[in-house]
Amino acid sequence: MGPDGRYYLVRDLKHDWLTFSEKYQNYVPYSRGVNETDVSVSLLVDLLQNRRYVLLVSATRQNYLFIEGALQRKLAPDVWLSLDIDSLRRVYRKNEILLTLYGSPGIEDKKILIGHSRQVQNASVERKQNLSIINIKPLRTTPFEDFSVVLLLFLLILILLTYTNSPSVFRRFVRPKDFFDRSNRNDFYNFTKPYTPFMVMIALFVCTGVAYLILFLRDYGLDLFDTAGFLSEGDALSNLLLDQTKLTFTCLALLFLKYLLMSLIGNVLNLGRTVNTHYVKALQMSYVFYAFNVMAFFALLLPNIQWLELTRPYLLYGFVFYYVVRTLMLYLFSDNSGRIINLYLFSYLCVVEIVPIIIGVKFAV
Repeated sequence: MGPDGRYYLVRDLKHDWLTFSEKYQNYVPYSRGVNETDVSVSLLVDLLQNRRYVLLVSATRQNYLFIEGALQRKLAPDVWLSLDIDSLRRVYRKNEILLTLYGSPGIEDKKILIGHSRQVQNASVERKQNLSIINIKPLRTTPFEDFSVVLLLFLLILILLTYTNSPSVFRRFVRPKDFFDRSNRNDFYNFTKPYTPFMVMIALFVCTGVAYLILFLRDYGLDLFDTAGFLSEGDALSNLLLDQTKLTFTCLALLFLKYLLMSLIGNVLNLGRTVNTHYVKALQMSYVFYAFNVMAFFALLLPNIQWLELTRPYLLYGFVFYYVVRTLMLYLFSDNSGRIINLYLFSYLCVVEIVPIIIGVKFAV
């Protein structure tokens, strides 16, 4: 099917036609008995579901093609137009676009198909090939998939460097026993300072994970925060690496500013070493949480992007739930001394944990 039979049919969109209703001021399904004289018909194309495919457009009479309301080109009769769906998604940065054909009435002379290109080889050449040789070709990948592989390698190297820097401290950092230990004799939280190279690398890992998840959701149409003017509009590997660097160091700066705020409020409330314990335990939970999520997004959602559509309504609730549980855990296990007044500790956590959650949800919504 398609030009010179170079495509396999994936889906025929002949049942998806829409027409604009003046009565409802919106697009409604095309009806053959009612809309046969309409010279303008449209349809919605799901770019996310049809990644790596090609959009094929043809009409037996002259028509004009509009994409998202903008005129793109004139369609000559009986000439196929091939549009790469991944390119459309990069240009329009949407998961769904509106295509409109204007010209001839009705839909009988119009075809819009989703196709997959195939390799057409000369038969005489095929007979000469050695049948025992298996011709394996790599799958075509998107720039974001390449970027994800590079970032995952960076995170693995960062884990290795963190472990090499201090193996015994790293083992205690990821061990749940130390987190749940409320004994005042536990020296791990007394001597693990936020400004040591070990803790800086831990903070860098967490901020890198946060930045990657923000870029992941943004690339697939779920922009949690307004990043217009801050992040680049391109989707090349260099643009993604630059955006990742910007977001990582922004998160790192906010994290250290938060620690300064924690120290200031801790001094006012006379919390002593509880501030340091709180900071380290918060990073312990975040380290595990973001490591798990980066792996889950990379291994599960990236190859099966349709799952993101299913989980989209619950993503924000999931992150809010994590931060609420983290605040509760920090309230229960941050005071190793047992001498801190509960009201002071609760007030401190409200300012440094609950308020940032509320602000973050406000900007995300």
